[in-house]
Amino acid sequence: MTGHQDGGATGARVRHYYDANTWKFLLSGNQRAIHRELWGPGVTSADEAVHHAHTLVLDELGPADSRVLDLGCGVGTTALYLARRRPLEVVGVSVSPAQIRLAQRFAAGTEGLRGSVRFRTADFTDLPHELAGFDLALAIESFVHADPAAAFFREAARALRPGGALVVIDDFRLCAASDPRLGDVRDGWHMATLLSEPEAARLAAAAGLDLQASRDLSSLQRLGRPRDRLVRAAQPVLRRLRSRSVWAQSMVGGDALQRCHQQGLLAYRLLRFVRRS
Repeated sequence: MTGHQDGGATGARVRHYYDANTWKFLLSGNQRAIHRELWGPGVTSADEAVHHAHTLVLDELGPADSRVLDLGCGVGTTALYLARRRPLEVVGVSVSPAQIRLAQRFAAGTEGLRGSVRFRTADFTDLPHELAGFDLALAIESFVHADPAAAFFREAARALRPGGALVVIDDFRLCAASDPRLGDVRDGWHMATLLSEPEAARLAAAAGLDLQASRDLSSLQRLGRPRDRLVRAAQPVLRRLRSRSVWAQSMVGGDALQRCHQQGLLAYRLLRFVRRS
């Protein structure tokens, strides 16, 4: 078993979304990180804010942990951050070949690694069988693409050693799944999975992963920045373009995400699960 490369129809759409948009995310983002800035305690700059999620993951590592699996690794920024600070073996997987090529290029040009990194194209709902025995698995803003979520938890549990931890940092629903206000964010960001925390806990438990900690990070976001206001003002144009532009889809989805957080429909949380022995 080598693991599917596209994960079916949903995986193919997500792969196309990131193959087409990753370079644009990098141009408009910061520090090669394709996730949100978090303005946690002591964070004083955008550079620090974009890495705050990485520091939270680093804090979840036990002193003896040495193997980490990044589920939805983007261009490898998280893996490189961890391997520069701890003597870890970090393996990153992404459904996007474009992201994996960039991750490998960035890794080759990174000095000062205390550990090792490697990357491969794979679907995290059907991982290569040889990916196993990890101390910690993580998913930063990638879990929402899982289709189905039950398969994500099943594969994460299989890849972890008994007692190993899964850390998920992502959006979780606070409203009914049928709420129509979620439509644009689901469609624009190709969210196959937008669960409540209790729903996620139940699916994880069925796979042998018990929820042991939950932290609400919502207040660490900065919503309504000047760039966000510009994107909101451009919504009429972006909505007309989204049927033929994955970048326009992303911009519509990003604005919808901010609206959902401002309206209290979503929470941005860190969930820590532990695999049963």
